[in-house]
Amino acid sequence: MSETVVRIEKLQNGYTVEVPDPKVAKANKNSKIPYQDPWKEYAFPDAKQAAAFVNKVLDSLEPVEDDMATNFDRATSED
Repeated sequence: MSETVVRIEKLQNGYTVEVPDPKVAKANKNSKIPYQDPWKEYAFPDAKQAAAFVNKVLDSLEPVEDDMATNFDRATSED
């Protein structure tokens, strides 16, 4: 399991911040529904706004369990 709770990417015109959605991560544990990427991406025009968003949500974020082999099997199954 990764301990990553936030990903920040610098773009030519701003920043993107990715954080995991705990509701989607929890739903992914149910094998009867299709897998959805739990990482949600938000765009910001400058570092100040990106940092403000991270400061606002950081304490509430939890790492997402990401068992790659299980997810691959689910994604490629024909059920």
